[in-house]
Amino acid sequence: MYIITGATGHIGNNLVRLMLASGETVRLLLRRDGEALHGLKAEKIYGDIFDPHFLAKHVAPGDVLIHLAAVIDLSNQRGKETRSTNFLGTKVIADFCAKKGVRLVFISSVDAIKKPFPVGLIHEPDAFEPASFHNEYARSKAMATAYVFQLMSSKQLCGCILYPSAVIGVHDYKPSAAGREIVRAFKMKIAFFIKGGYNFIDVRDVARAIYRAALEHYDGTCILAAHPVTVRGLYRAIFKALGHKTWLIRVPVVLARLGTLYMKSFSSVMIDALLENYDYDNGRMLRDLVPDPIPFATTLADTVAWFQTRN
Repeated sequence: MYIITGATGHIGNNLVRLMLASGETVRLLLRRDGEALHGLKAEKIYGDIFDPHFLAKHVAPGDVLIHLAAVIDLSNQRGKETRSTNFLGTKVIADFCAKKGVRLVFISSVDAIKKPFPVGLIHEPDAFEPASFHNEYARSKAMATAYVFQLMSSKQLCGCILYPSAVIGVHDYKPSAAGREIVRAFKMKIAFFIKGGYNFIDVRDVARAIYRAALEHYDGTCILAAHPVTVRGLYRAIFKALGHKTWLIRVPVVLARLGTLYMKSFSSVMIDALLENYDYDNGRMLRDLVPDPIPFATTLADTVAWFQTRN
C-alpha cells in the first residue's frame, strides 16, 4: 500500500493523479480536505498525521509512506508552526517507519542543502548545517533531513530522500510562489526584476520521480532539478507563454529589499534564495528517476493554460 501525507499540496495532488492514472491504490492521510483532491478516487483518512497511534491504525509494515506534508513559509513569520511540522512532525514519522518496518520516501528540499558560494556544483549532501540558515523553513528542513539521513545511514530506516528545486506546474491550487507570480503576470504592463535566478522543475517530473522511487524501492538521495533560469529569463518565458509583451526593468537588490517592507507578497527570504548559487548536479535524477525532464517552455505553456481555465 502507498500512503501519502501532504496530498492537498502542489506536489501531492499531482502525485495522487499520476498514481491513480497508473492503476495504483493510494491512501491519503489528511488533516483536512482540499480543492486539489476533489473528484479523485483515493482513500482519504482524516486525523493527526503526526500522532503515532493514528499512524499505527492506518500504516502497516511493508507499506511505503511518502511524506510530503510541510509548511513552506517564505515570509519567515510562522517559525513555531514551521519547525513543529517540518522537523518534529517528520521526526515522528521517521521514528514510526523505522520501528514498524515501513519504507519512507521523504521529500526534502534543495533549500536544506548548504550551498557553495558564489559558485560551485551542488551535489546531494552527506552532512547538514541547520544553524547556518537564517530562515526557519530552510533550517527546519535541514534538521529534518539530517535526522532522516542519519536513520537511513545507520540502516535503521529503509527509504530515500529527494530534494526538489523550485516546483512549477499545473494543478497549483493554493497557489505556490511560482504560481502566484504567473497569476500576477497576467495583468502586468511592467515587470521589475533583480539579478539572480533559481532552478525549476515541472511538478509532473517531481511526481514521476517520487512514484518511481516508491515503486522501485529506490535507496539513497537524489536532487530533483531541471532548469536553471534567471529571474529575467523567467519573466520572459512567462510573457512568451502569455503571448504579450511587457517592459522588463531591473531593480537594484538594495531597493528590492526596501520594497519587502511594504509589499507582503515579497520577503527577504525570497530575495536571498534568488541570489544563492543554483547550479545543481542532477546527474542522479537523469540516470535513475527522470531521464527526460519536461522542457521549461512546455511547463510554462501548460501552467499558464491551466491558470487561464480557472480565470
